[in-house]
Amino acid sequence: MIWQELSITVPHEYVEPISYLFDRYGHGLSMELLGPNQVQLRTYLQDSSRYRLTRIEVGVKLASLLQPLGELTLRPLDKDEDWQNAWKAHFTLLRVGKHLVIKPSWIEYQPVPGDVIIDLDPGLAFGTGYHPTTHTCLTALESLLQPGMEVLDLGTGSGILTIAAVKLGAGRVTAVDIDTQAVRAARQNFRHTGILDHVTIIKGSLPDPQVRPSQFDLVIANISARAVRERGPSILPVLKPGGRLIASGIIQDQYPEVRTALEGLGFSPIEEWPREDWVTLVCTRPG
Repeated sequence: MIWQELSITVPHEYVEPISYLFDRYGHGLSMELLGPNQVQLRTYLQDSSRYRLTRIEVGVKLASLLQPLGELTLRPLDKDEDWQNAWKAHFTLLRVGKHLVIKPSWIEYQPVPGDVIIDLDPGLAFGTGYHPTTHTCLTALESLLQPGMEVLDLGTGSGILTIAAVKLGAGRVTAVDIDTQAVRAARQNFRHTGILDHVTIIKGSLPDPQVRPSQFDLVIANISARAVRERGPSILPVLKPGGRLIASGIIQDQYPEVRTALEGLGFSPIEEWPREDWVTLVCTRPG
């Protein structure tokens, strides 16, 4: 059976949606940083996988309507090339904030004092750390989280923010997502990183009977501008007085509307974390 390497170069904000396509329809997934805002993605297909290739092509074409992306390149592999291991060579460490290091399991790395290691192999792509919103959420989380805090991760995706919260010292994290595949992938990642005993996983959204009023010190909602506005009335009551909300997934043009909506609910904005065309907003529930 002949294998082919499929690759494309995209800006950071398109790493996660295109990676989702590659991971779902291809075999293996790698990311290689090429520049300040360029990442090359690779996956592998059998030469007979026309259906899978077509699905990827359609998805890339739809994404390209929003912003021009690089060309999809298909390269036949030499019969002696081992794709199952070759793709791993292109995946690198990703440093976020002061201490967080996102590391695939096959990379040998000797941590330096203070490193907080997140072992996260490619799987469900949303939440790899490359997207600007995930990056700023991780940075904000590192600055805000205190040992023993109870945290809600609304829209957990791959679970990367939950894993980071536990590694940074959270007492317990409740991870919530409406997507069955995301919940399954997150549970696998929690088990792989050894934090499953510290996490409650909920398939659904807010409000939810398993979530109590004034339960959380910190809520992370890396979802979308619309979802933040819609879930805001349900987020406020589950925060403790003085608790913080990290709201993300917000495009800059939509940010004023989101901020106004949260202020109207009673949140007090205290900090902004802009990155590229996105903004992460930190608010507090008044005491």
